[in-house]
Amino acid sequence: MKRLGVLTGTALALVSVSVFAADVSAQNGGVIPQQQQMEHVIHDYLVNHPEVLMEASQALQKKQQEEATKQAKSAIIQHADALYQGERSIAGNPKGNVTLVEFFDYQCIHCKKMKPTLNELIAKNKNLRVIYKEFPIFGKNSEIASQVVLAAAMQGKYTLMHDALLNLDKPLDEAVIMSAAKSAGLNMDQLKKDMISQAIKDELAANRTLAEQIHLMGTPAFIVASTPMGHFDSKSSPSFIPGGASQEALQDLIDEASKDKK
Repeated sequence: MKRLGVLTGTALALVSVSVFAADVSAQNGGVIPQQQQMEHVIHDYLVNHPEVLMEASQALQKKQQEEATKQAKSAIIQHADALYQGERSIAGNPKGNVTLVEFFDYQCIHCKKMKPTLNELIAKNKNLRVIYKEFPIFGKNSEIASQVVLAAAMQGKYTLMHDALLNLDKPLDEAVIMSAAKSAGLNMDQLKKDMISQAIKDELAANRTLAEQIHLMGTPAFIVASTPMGHFDSKSSPSFIPGGASQEALQDLIDEASKDKK
């Protein structure tokens, strides 16, 4: 890393010299042989040391990610009331003083892979409340899946249907989704009415709006925060992870949020 820093410094020095030479050349009314020579030097240097460009690209990407996370955290605090509501889609301890929110899609491969991790976290942390935010972004079948699961929630079977779809090892389509619902013992006539109800349309629309407000770019996305009495602790700082995460990383955030409430 130190070597890359030196190389980057050298490259910047070359650029500075080039700019200075061009300025002097222009002031003297001369044409640019010196500038052209310096451009060749810089070109050759970068060709021989491509890691400089890689380091610059990585630094830019890191800066952009940090800025996006900062904006997301600010938005999370601003929209905390909406974020930590989810009466139909709660797992774990409903009165838990630490809340993990997941935005997900049933066709998202990484969301499926995260399910065992979340199950382990729920089993291990008795103070953890998990709120699932249905965020169907992969087309019509994702939309149908979310509608069906929220309709299942109206029959008291949100978790059962949620887990059933995430555990499927086949592509989702309407027939597969409805077959899973039937296997889960749901009242299918009532389900079909509820899944197109205004209440479910409103909930999915609210989730999309919330995702836009906190600048989500995809699924999964996780937010962990201290939520004593079910409400965000304004004295604490929420943690935001855009993308998958290890069980250890999420456990660390849960532990940190648990400290915030003390």
